[in-house]
Amino acid sequence: MDSGRWDRIEALFHNAVELPRTEQRSFLEAECRDDRTLMVEVLSMLEEDTRGGSLLDRDVRQIADRFLGVAKPPALEEIGPYRIVRMLGEGGMGVVYLAERADLGNLVAIKILRDAWLSPARRERFITEQRTLAQFNHPSIARLYDANALGDGTPWFAMEYVDGVSLTEYCTRHNCSIGERLKLFRAVSEAVQYAHEHAVVHRDLKPSNILVKSDGSVRLLDFGIAMQLESIAKPVDQTRTAVRLMTPAYAAPERIRGERAGVHTDVYSLGVVLYELLAGRLPFDISQKTPAEAASMITAEEPVKPSSTARHTGTRAASRTIAWNDLDVLCLTAMHKDPKRRYPSVEAFIRDVNHYLNDEPLEARPDSWPYTLGKFFRRNWQSLSVTGAMIALMIVVVSLAVRLSGKGAPVKPRVRTLAVLPFENTANDPGVDFLRVALADEVSSTLGYARSLSVRPSEASSKYTAPNPDLKKAGRELRVDNIVTGHFLRAGEQLQITLEVTDVESNGRLWQDVFDVPVENMVAMQAQIAAKTRRGLAPLLGATEFVTDTPPQPKNEEAYKLFLRAQALSFDAESARRAIEMLNQSVALDPGYAPALEALAGRYAGQGWFGDGGQAALERWRALAHRIVELDPDNVIFRADALYIAGEFAGRGVKGGMTRGEAYRQLQDLVHRRPDRARLHFLASWMLRDAGLLDESARECEAALLVDAQDAGARSCGVTFMLRGDYQRALDYLHLDPDSEVSNAVSIDVLLRQGKERDVLQRRPSAIPKWGGYDLVIEFLERRPAREIAALAGKLRPAPDPEVNYFSAAHLAYSGQAEAALAMLKQAIEGGYCSYPAIDRDPMLQSLRAAPGFGEIRSAAIACQRDFVVERRQVAAR
Repeated sequence: MDSGRWDRIEALFHNAVELPRTEQRSFLEAECRDDRTLMVEVLSMLEEDTRGGSLLDRDVRQIADRFLGVAKPPALEEIGPYRIVRMLGEGGMGVVYLAERADLGNLVAIKILRDAWLSPARRERFITEQRTLAQFNHPSIARLYDANALGDGTPWFAMEYVDGVSLTEYCTRHNCSIGERLKLFRAVSEAVQYAHEHAVVHRDLKPSNILVKSDGSVRLLDFGIAMQLESIAKPVDQTRTAVRLMTPAYAAPERIRGERAGVHTDVYSLGVVLYELLAGRLPFDISQKTPAEAASMITAEEPVKPSSTARHTGTRAASRTIAWNDLDVLCLTAMHKDPKRRYPSVEAFIRDVNHYLNDEPLEARPDSWPYTLGKFFRRNWQSLSVTGAMIALMIVVVSLAVRLSGKGAPVKPRVRTLAVLPFENTANDPGVDFLRVALADEVSSTLGYARSLSVRPSEASSKYTAPNPDLKKAGRELRVDNIVTGHFLRAGEQLQITLEVTDVESNGRLWQDVFDVPVENMVAMQAQIAAKTRRGLAPLLGATEFVTDTPPQPKNEEAYKLFLRAQALSFDAESARRAIEMLNQSVALDPGYAPALEALAGRYAGQGWFGDGGQAALERWRALAHRIVELDPDNVIFRADALYIAGEFAGRGVKGGMTRGEAYRQLQDLVHRRPDRARLHFLASWMLRDAGLLDESARECEAALLVDAQDAGARSCGVTFMLRGDYQRALDYLHLDPDSEVSNAVSIDVLLRQGKERDVLQRRPSAIPKWGGYDLVIEFLERRPAREIAALAGKLRPAPDPEVNYFSAAHLAYSGQAEAALAMLKQAIEGGYCSYPAIDRDPMLQSLRAAPGFGEIRSAAIACQRDFVVERRQVAAR
């Protein structure tokens, strides 16, 4: 049989297997009307598939041998520089051999894809596994050594040979204690977390893919169906094959249903592995079940607690006096049917394992009785009496209304990341120098409408202005996959523009385009940039879909030139004044060009927040915002920024706009519309943090990190986790941008709350931040005289940002300035920073809680949060 026929058979099988059995034959009759033999061959495969155990779980050579008479290939003695010693195993993806490299004498495991010509899909999975291993360097993940292809093109790769046994077998042989099992499990989890940090989800975690060597070290194997997070964002019907390749006993319920994989599905599988380690058997026994029965059990039934199972199995683990309640919580939280109620990350799972090992309270808690009662009502509503059902429903609704009202939106996993650097003015021509910034902004703006792309903001990439920058270094500093660069040269009346894309990891150029435009026709230049970016650059980056086919386009040449020149100006007071003047002229000439209006609104916002424009500048911003949204409704980032500022106005008691609850609800609508934009999740987290809803804010932070795990802008989420008391997670976010003033400043606050004053003095930044009271704290730690501390405290003034006032209040309280701290804390709450429940938990405020007036300030914080929650609920009920 030739490969073309097998491709046809494989395609028909995959299409037919998704149909109801009653429709499969008619589908094949229509597709194979001229080839009855082809139809019979596919029907035979479908029949075998229904007998239990998918054909897709087997070696494709076995399928072809059984149904199509394909001969087996001859045995191999050598592969590249390696001599085959023996076969270690054979599975659905290929054959694994033990081999020795003659010149070095070391043993390796060689994985080879046999019969690659039969299935391009299997070949692609094999190559994906090779690429995945190539990017890993972790002590608990088997290392990739070598890769190549046989003479006929069959791919193979050589990896670390692990002389060990499966995780469960090792624990049984060595009669491991609970603590020993948990430490082995923690090592496995750390390897999975490392993969997640590299945007790879394993998707087939189970003990047989985890080997333990004689020295007790673990190795995670078999990334054969692992996937990059951006690939998992495919439509569900394109991921069915991978769903069928998984091991059902360890698969999350949503995977059984054919839904998308993600970090949450690996968390579930780790929960099953831990359950088996502790209880001695799997949570669901599906060994004698049909596929349909197994699927129903995993998706609908709740597992028995591992403590109960362990008592019945009589394992050594069960015979010890241990805190089984906490072990039950560990397993059942990870295995929760609802992905949102599992551990949000493997890192969070590891933290609770460490808490257990250190005899500390777990972060996770068992399901509350309202949640359990709600689940019981939904399962048994038909058998309940009318009166009982109504009572149960009322209890569930009342007890859960507040908790359910703020749940985050579904998140599309990680997107492709890139930065656009300022263009190079090749001839240093001052007449067109403004295009260095303007051209980069045009590319960024065009890509901003593309789905599944995350473009770093210009303020992050604007510093790379030197000729011939080190793109690999810049890419790593900006934490992006790709760098877009360009240069331009004026020659007479023409402007020659070059666009290039570089892959950061390989430092290789992926794409280049060169084109000419008339110097005096900037509107034509914009059209060319947009066209080249949409049709050439975006598809290369995997962005084939845009949210609009009609992005804003300038209509007036003079207006557009004024806009471009204003964009190139800096943000000092004089430059900002000139930019506002030029932008006002621009919008007067072309009032329908939204980017110019957005730029003008941004300048007014800057004046209001950071300059001397005050409330008048912010009112000018607000006057423009509605018009901009009308002109450019698809610019979700501007809309979200506008909603955040509108919420800030409402929080300060400014009348005439929407309530903060309404602003948040509209922002949530944008999150649902564009879940691939991390910035939207960040803004939602900030709004929730301002309202004091720290748990909800944390969920949006984690969602943003799943979308774009490298965005330095997420550093702000460190404040959320600091106020929750999760200091390690706070530092994780701050380390995304370790050299920024914000990260350095908030890191000081985290250390203070941990009681690490000595560390604060050791890592004192060279330039103490001017906002908050950091200079006051440093002077206090250095034991300056009380009069100097009081003098510094007297100089501390309220800031426009109420969160800064909260920080200042904490610093004043820490430094013994209780009266000034209370006044500053009141300023923060009156400015819309609700501060509750942080006001009760924050160790920096400990000295204030018994002070006169604190109770009144606390009540105001509670009322601030209550108003937000009520407003949000009222908007949702409309």
